[in-house]
Amino acid sequence: MGAIFGPGVMIIWAMVVVAFVVAVRQPGARHRLGAMRGADMFLVNGPRICVAILAAGFISPILPQDMVAEWLGEGAGWQGIVIGCVVGPFFPGGPLIIMPLMLALLKAGAGVPALIALLTASSTWGLHRIFMFEIPMMGARFTGLRLVSSIAIPPLAGLLAALLVEVLGAPAPGR
Repeated sequence: MGAIFGPGVMIIWAMVVVAFVVAVRQPGARHRLGAMRGADMFLVNGPRICVAILAAGFISPILPQDMVAEWLGEGAGWQGIVIGCVVGPFFPGGPLIIMPLMLALLKAGAGVPALIALLTASSTWGLHRIFMFEIPMMGARFTGLRLVSSIAIPPLAGLLAALLVEVLGAPAPGR
């Protein structure tokens, strides 16, 4: 119950209230338009979030924890970071899908450096975005230049995370 009313949720609710007050003070019915857009987004994304979280809940206990810990755990070192960088681009769906899966991997024994490399590789090199949007819209040359110029970002993010974990300690898995 604490997570429902935790500080992060309270900050988001405060932002909603401020945005609502600002919208009500605008001429016209902007607050109604905002409420309709919010409801539309909730109807589209709410089921996706619920299904992704349920899937992560079911996936977490069936993941082979010894294998996850060996390949992606805190002790995996560079191996975990490299695996995260290689696997990351194949994760489709953006944060609605990847965040619950990241939580499942974390609970199964994956280390923070490997997960940060995976998440960064997914964001930077997501193959679904590259082939569906970037190449068709921006062209192969632009996409190639962007990929080459960002090639070091996921492994460096994983390495920096490893250094920070060493100094600060690893965070506990989420609820």
